[in-house]
Amino acid sequence: MWDTDSFRLVTEGGRSLLSVANEYGIHENTLGKWKRQYAINPEGAFNGEPVLDEASAQERELQQLRRRVRELENENDFLKKVSAYFAKNPR
Repeated sequence: MWDTDSFRLVTEGGRSLLSVANEYGIHENTLGKWKRQYAINPEGAFNGEPVLDEASAQERELQQLRRRVRELENENDFLKKVSAYFAKNPR
């Protein structure tokens, strides 16, 4: 059975990916992928959290920032319209 202790054989125990993969009956490339994901997010790698590679994480952050810029631009446009309205119609 594969677990975090077994994974430590590769990350901390100095064993090769191939030897551990053969021992546990998994493909060497799969183990390499897990090792990269562990390097990116050690806390979330084994508790079911999705692990994104750095490029995916940057893309997600870029999308969030673009969304926030659109929100701020919309708020800014609204404030301009409200300011123009009150400038024309003082109380």
